[in-house]
Amino acid sequence: MIAEFELALDEQHEVGMRLVSFGQNVTLRVEGIGYYNPSLIRFFGTTETGAPVELIQHVTQISFLLMAVKKADPANPPKRIGFKAPEEDEKEDV
Repeated sequence: MIAEFELALDEQHEVGMRLVSFGQNVTLRVEGIGYYNPSLIRFFGTTETGAPVELIQHVTQISFLLMAVKKADPANPPKRIGFKAPEEDEKEDV
């Protein structure tokens, strides 16, 4: 879903997320996504002020809003974080 969202972004925008479960709104410029088996998702990035942040959340609690944010560095290409699961790559090789 994230890769599909990125397809609609122009060269001036990257993926951001808005988290609303902390009693306040937090906008996160997403720089990476990871996981910790078996069921934790990790989002890495920075806030609008440039502070580094990492969100770790259980897969049963995850809910976020994808949004377009202006690139952090206009001189560089936009960061794309969309990914494929390893089994998807294997299916394409068949």
